[in-house]
Amino acid sequence: MLVELRSGASVSFPVDKVQDLANARDEDLAEVEIVGDGIGLHWERLDVDFAVAGLAAGIFGTAKYMAA
Repeated sequence: MLVELRSGASVSFPVDKVQDLANARDEDLAEVEIVGDGIGLHWERLDVDFAVAGLAAGIFGTAKYMAA
């Protein structure tokens, strides 16, 4: 997924590697909101939230998820 922020910066990450997004339908993934002046992403339909900085750093889930 590629997210373009208001600042002009872009963040991309592999959706298939992200906890709670890996098996989501394209329609659900498309309904993402950028929240908190660009610090977070929220998927209402999926009840999923991530920090943009964490995704950019390769943190795609909880410590347990990342260890698996």
